Amino acid sequence: MVLGSIVYSIVFITVITSGAKQCDSPVHQIKSMEPSFGGCDGFYGIGKGLADGFQPEPEAKTYDDLAGMIFGKLNPGDVIKSMFLGQIMTILFWSIGIICVLVALVLGIVVCIWSCCSTCVPKDTKVRSEVTGYLFAFSLASIFIFALTGLIFFNFAETDLIDSVDNTLTYANQISGDLNTVIGGGTQQITCEVTSTTTKTFADMKKLIQNYATIVVDGTKNRVGLTEVNEFNDQEFAEANTATTTAAQNLQNFWNTPQIPPLVASICAINSQTLSSQFGSVIATVQGLTTAAKSMRNSKELNDINAQIKTIKEKIQDQSAKATSSMKTTQAKIDQSMSSITDMLTKLQKDIDAIMTSLKTMHKNFVDVSWSGSWTSMTLGLRIGVIIPAITGLVFCIIAFVAVALSLKKQDGFAQKLSGTVLSGVSSLVTASITLMVVAIVTFVLGWGVSAVCVPVFETPGYQLFHRIKQEVAPVGNGTPVVVNVGKILEQCSIDTMTLYKAIDGKTIISKESIIDQLKLDSYRQQANGEIMKQPNLTFPVNKNYETYITDLDGFTTTAKGANLEDCKNPSLTNLYTAYITALEKSNELAKKFQKNLNALSENSPKTTAVATELNDNYFKKGDASINEAITKLMTDLEQKVFICRPLVEIFKNGGLLMCERFGRPIQGLWAGVGLTALFCFFLCILLLFTFRWLKTNSKETAGSVKGSFKNGLEANDADFKKDDKKKNGKKPSNKSGSSEE
Repeated sequence: MVLGSIVYSIVFITVITSGAKQCDSPVHQIKSMEPSFGGCDGFYGIGKGLADGFQPEPEAKTYDDLAGMIFGKLNPGDVIKSMFLGQIMTILFWSIGIICVLVALVLGIVVCIWSCCSTCVPKDTKVRSEVTGYLFAFSLASIFIFALTGLIFFNFAETDLIDSVDNTLTYANQISGDLNTVIGGGTQQITCEVTSTTTKTFADMKKLIQNYATIVVDGTKNRVGLTEVNEFNDQEFAEANTATTTAAQNLQNFWNTPQIPPLVASICAINSQTLSSQFGSVIATVQGLTTAAKSMRNSKELNDINAQIKTIKEKIQDQSAKATSSMKTTQAKIDQSMSSITDMLTKLQKDIDAIMTSLKTMHKNFVDVSWSGSWTSMTLGLRIGVIIPAITGLVFCIIAFVAVALSLKKQDGFAQKLSGTVLSGVSSLVTASITLMVVAIVTFVLGWGVSAVCVPVFETPGYQLFHRIKQEVAPVGNGTPVVVNVGKILEQCSIDTMTLYKAIDGKTIISKESIIDQLKLDSYRQQANGEIMKQPNLTFPVNKNYETYITDLDGFTTTAKGANLEDCKNPSLTNLYTAYITALEKSNELAKKFQKNLNALSENSPKTTAVATELNDNYFKKGDASINEAITKLMTDLEQKVFICRPLVEIFKNGGLLMCERFGRPIQGLWAGVGLTALFCFFLCILLLFTFRWLKTNSKETAGSVKGSFKNGLEANDADFKKDDKKKNGKKPSNKSGSSEE
């Protein structure tokens, strides 16, 4: 392409007006893949913010490991393991550690409350506060709402995640298709520019160089007058001179033969005396000029000049042949330079296709139910493992709320029975809460893994990871491979008008300077000039006799044309005179041309080498100007039009959106939703104990009665449990009843 544009400019106007092929440079529009999760976006964002916040500033090793994983140099499992071990304390604290703290706190509070309920029995006269009951009712309702909210968000998150996983290939194919379209289109643009210009342009340039020696030499011959001398028709000159000689002899013979009356003849002889006396001199003069023309044609001086011109042409042809060879080499290297870029892009496309093939296989084996039920089993198990414990907590929360509401209205037997259910729900809630927390831990670790990849890969400013990823562009000839920094490309391509050539600093691969250096046309000009200047400055002296002949002939012509033959009154004489004048004028005209040619060559022959050098310089300067114009146009196209690379950044952003948003946000929503439900279930455990104690405390109506005492209530519950036990064992219940203690 480069040299194509170079030489193209030499026939620039012709090529443009003849409708040369223009390569289209469309910019592929990338459709954003940013997802929208409706009202869940904010909640997912909170979970993502927490998970991302746990990520420390990525270390150099993290970037190096991820880069190695991307290019298959490191095993993904080893990289994830290394990253996990590097943050093990953070993960343990924010998952298992924090749960242990919560469990210990809850169990401690439970033990304290239980101890208070068992030993510090309130007096029969103690009256519970209705305000406390309303507070418990409000707290139970609040916990129910928060726990239910967490469960709802979990279900939305799992649904969104399943949808994202099920449509993985759709999203991946969109990214792959966009990338292949951009890379393939850009490659075609580069290839088009190369093939549509180099072939024709190099052909034109070769033709130009082939004619170069002829153009310079012919120009030199014209400037010094050699062309006119060589092309002077001496045969025509000889024939004209022969015709003049014949006409002079015919006219002379007419006078020598008395054909005019004596009286008229005497008057005619007086008027034509000058004419009749020049015939001998004219014949001798034109015969001398004929001989002079033949002598000049074979003269040593003329042969030497022609030989010198031939030598100059041969020297220039030698240099033009070298220039043609240099052009072929340059064309090959330019094609190789551009091919190295397209090969890099082709390799990238193959890598993408390989990744897509692996992704499709993995998706088929993992998600497709017809091949494996692991994905369905996992999603179903996750949903059951969260919903059942959460529903358990919500049911006991509702029971406690109903018990409090009924007890506030009237502390009767049904409310007392519900209080026992509330107490039995504590142990169930502890188990449910721990189960939910375990699920939250697992999903949190998964969310951490997503953040561990997203933060350094997609969310760290300046594409830090990709500065460690480098792609080699194959060297041209014996050159050094050009290393392309992917991070720098992404930074540069963030500009809307940036081209790939400019982003990869394409001047290091092919540039105006490198083309000029490769062509070395100026060196061939200098070598040609050197060979020309080695030639001697030849002279071409003009014989003085030639000038005398030509001067005399011009005088004879003037004299003859001034003769007056009207007094002769002889038509035959008039006809012979007219023929003589015509032939004489022709000889005189050719003689003047002959003289002009000889004088011009005589004057300019010493300047032959200087003229040839000047024309050689002018020719090359014109070519250099065209080359510079063409290279400038080419570089402008490469830097401003060919392969706009902004779509690559958009595709990269879509990759981040797919990984961190479409997959990442639902994953973060999973652990946040489960964690929210689990946390409030723990709180519910404590609240149920407080609620139970409040339910067993005397109301205003039951204060002071045995029926309403807290301890008797406990004993009654214990008796009921024993009765149930005996019924199961087939024994009758005892008639004894526990005595009440004051």
